[in-house]
Amino acid sequence: MADDLASGFRSVDSASDFSVFSDCLTLIDSLPFFAECKRTSYQLLGATPGRRILEVGCGLGDDAASLAKLVAPGGSVVAIDASRTMIEAARRRHHDVTGLSFDVADAAHLPFDDESFDACRIDRVLQHIGDPAPPIMQMVRVLRPGGVLVAFDNDWETLTVDCADRLITRAILNAWCDRFPSGWIGRRLVPLFLQAGLGEVIAYPKTLVLRELAVADRLYSFLASAKRLAETGVISGSDAELWSRSLRTADAEGRFFTSYTGFLVSGSR
Repeated sequence: MADDLASGFRSVDSASDFSVFSDCLTLIDSLPFFAECKRTSYQLLGATPGRRILEVGCGLGDDAASLAKLVAPGGSVVAIDASRTMIEAARRRHHDVTGLSFDVADAAHLPFDDESFDACRIDRVLQHIGDPAPPIMQMVRVLRPGGVLVAFDNDWETLTVDCADRLITRAILNAWCDRFPSGWIGRRLVPLFLQAGLGEVIAYPKTLVLRELAVADRLYSFLASAKRLAETGVISGSDAELWSRSLRTADAEGRFFTSYTGFLVSGSR
């Protein structure tokens, strides 16, 4: 199963189908839950006119464009991503936004001077980085005294789905969590912020509930994960089929339920 959403964001530029990733980001942006998380993050950043903000892991650039409009006039947003394909797409989408620039850069080696930004933001990026400490240290380095770092990320072991077979459900959900380089990053954000020397560190838990299998499966790859585990012999093919069928039945009967919790964390230098 090529272009896996859990592990594939690390290598978007070599993916066989870029739309797998761009469509995922577009879906996330369309959900009210994530839109509200983003608005809250902008408030925590203090995104007001005249501010200079760094967006790390900007993807298609939609959040960076929103921030650029909030800091105008007089402000600016620098948006970076490790993927050249993402940066090129972001430039095409937002080339006409004043005060916004896009560059390819490594989050663990930011090419900016010390104390050069009023605020930094990173949204659902650290889950794709095996060692999230260096990027956090880098973002703290480029913050001016009093500057704010805001991060939102998932804790994939909080993912739930209602199914009678607990053992198979646990196997599938744990395998999904462990496919991410940092599947536990949600719970690690506060300790990492504190280790990086930030003060006034506050965590805001955010829980998303979904009642439609079609949307949930696009986000969490339930059915593909069951198939993958069957193909690798972790669970049997019959167990994978029964589990997937139970989700489809629950959905058809209007009783499908899944949830997960992410954490929005802020800290100041």
